[in-house]
Amino acid sequence: MKEKLYAKEIWITILFVFVLLVFGHFAQVFVLFPSLQSGTMWGFPVHYILPILMGWFGLLVVTIIMAVVLNRLDDEIEQYGESNRAASKTGKNQ
Repeated sequence: MKEKLYAKEIWITILFVFVLLVFGHFAQVFVLFPSLQSGTMWGFPVHYILPILMGWFGLLVVTIIMAVVLNRLDDEIEQYGESNRAASKTGKNQ
């Protein structure tokens, strides 16, 4: 069980590192696909305003989601530790 929880933590961390890198470096999408540079959003060129919005608000939302997910995982690990300690105490008493 412990190995599963730590493996889950590693995979979640890898996933969020990838998502954070994509959101933080969103301007690279417009470098890779220059055809997306045409157009405007709220009067700004889309290849200027979208990376700014993704960098500010997108990263904010992703980090909030990451905090919630990792807090739940931390609770699972803590619950496993408590149940493991309780089982070891009852084993010593017998």
